[in-house]
Amino acid sequence: MDASTLLSTSQDIGSSPIGKKDLVRRAICSRIITGIYRKGDNVPSCRDIAGQLLVSKNSAYEAYYDLVGLGILEARNRSGFTVALDIPGVKKQLPPDSALQDAPPKSTKPRQFNCRLPAANMRANQPQNWTQYQFPFVYNQIDTELFPIEAWRECSRLALGRKALPIWTSEAVDVDCPDLIFQLRQRLLHYRGINVAEDEILVTVGAQHALSIIGTLFAEDPRPIAFENPGYQEARHMFHLYNNQIAPVPVDIGGFDPDRLPAEFKLAYITPGCQFPTMVVMPDDRRVRVIEKARAANALVIEDDYEIGLVGHVKLKPALKSLDEDGTVIYVGSLSKTLSPSIRMGFIVADRDIIKSAKTVRSLTVRHPPSIVQETTAMFLAHGYHDAHIKNLREIYSQRWHIMQEGIKKHLPMFSPGDATGGTSFWLTGPENFDAEIFAKRLQQRGVLIEPGHIFYNGGVTKNSFRIGFPSVAGNKINTGLHHISDEAKSYLETL
Repeated sequence: MDASTLLSTSQDIGSSPIGKKDLVRRAICSRIITGIYRKGDNVPSCRDIAGQLLVSKNSAYEAYYDLVGLGILEARNRSGFTVALDIPGVKKQLPPDSALQDAPPKSTKPRQFNCRLPAANMRANQPQNWTQYQFPFVYNQIDTELFPIEAWRECSRLALGRKALPIWTSEAVDVDCPDLIFQLRQRLLHYRGINVAEDEILVTVGAQHALSIIGTLFAEDPRPIAFENPGYQEARHMFHLYNNQIAPVPVDIGGFDPDRLPAEFKLAYITPGCQFPTMVVMPDDRRVRVIEKARAANALVIEDDYEIGLVGHVKLKPALKSLDEDGTVIYVGSLSKTLSPSIRMGFIVADRDIIKSAKTVRSLTVRHPPSIVQETTAMFLAHGYHDAHIKNLREIYSQRWHIMQEGIKKHLPMFSPGDATGGTSFWLTGPENFDAEIFAKRLQQRGVLIEPGHIFYNGGVTKNSFRIGFPSVAGNKINTGLHHISDEAKSYLETL
């Protein structure tokens, strides 16, 4: 078999962020599992495999002897290395993925599947390779240069210790990591002015999972969910998915307006700390009124506290939940913005009866969030790493926020910047005939990514706003990126 065929089985791992030795191990294992090499076959020499995968001969040699130690390869005197492992069921070489994708349909008459799918425009069309763009002004991504990798690695090492093995290898079902619950209560929730018992907290696989559980719990109530407009579109689509009706409530300079609530509603979904996506903060009088109106309507309030004071110059208001005296507010939080969205660590704080029901729903879907992630996160919080990380983020993001604010004034006077005083993004609005979706596509050709705002509106009819986030753009690149946006805006506006 020629080298090009052999390499085709490893093309998907060539760009993987792994070591050279591991690259060789993965390539050989991939070829064995796909039937290219069978038990007793010779594998390429260390020199040949090193040339194929562009690694050193020493890396290949170490990888081969690792595989010998695992019983996958066998070293034969003067005969190189042969496959020692017999893979049951492998009868012939698997076709490459490209062949499967390009294959004609098995039937000339396609089957019809009665699937209930969410809307196609559920989220911003963010390229998968967004990190390769020079100016990714996207939201919900982090600056990997700021991630505390050494601290997280240390906590992972401790969580993986043999003493902790029985904790995270057992089936927990409805029991969360006790230390994580304690750390959430002591640190994150106390910091937000929330004091609750341990049976009033449920750990989830991110905030989206938390909202999914809530949407399931209240789906039988025919009353609508009052929802910010514009608002967090993925939550809106998710509530729809569980047959919840949505009642849009317009957002103004004070965020969600309680006086515009419908006469009847079962839940009010709001982001009072930093409105999503306009970033305005709900004033104190509205916070009190929204709780009062929910009580009067025999309804509840969902407080999504998704961005917990990441910009240092802004004085953070206590959470809406801190004003709650009778369980009217369901609080949803996560570590997606402060740590990483990929860790998928969220939580619900609510009346213990709601938490009890939420645990049942969770156990029927994901059982429980991975125990090893809970243990690692608990240690990260307990050892003070999260506190130090937040302090660092607040300082850096505050600097970037001011650079953005001044840069928008200088480069983008053609857009209205809104009334936000904090948050890690800016909400800009153009003339009525301005189409931010077209504008975003034009900017993408310049290596600039923004998020068109129509997806945040119920119905998606308002198209002249867009969002630009700055966590993924270094401070010294912000003005250059804004200058590119300015040039393209001038060019596009001339065509309107």
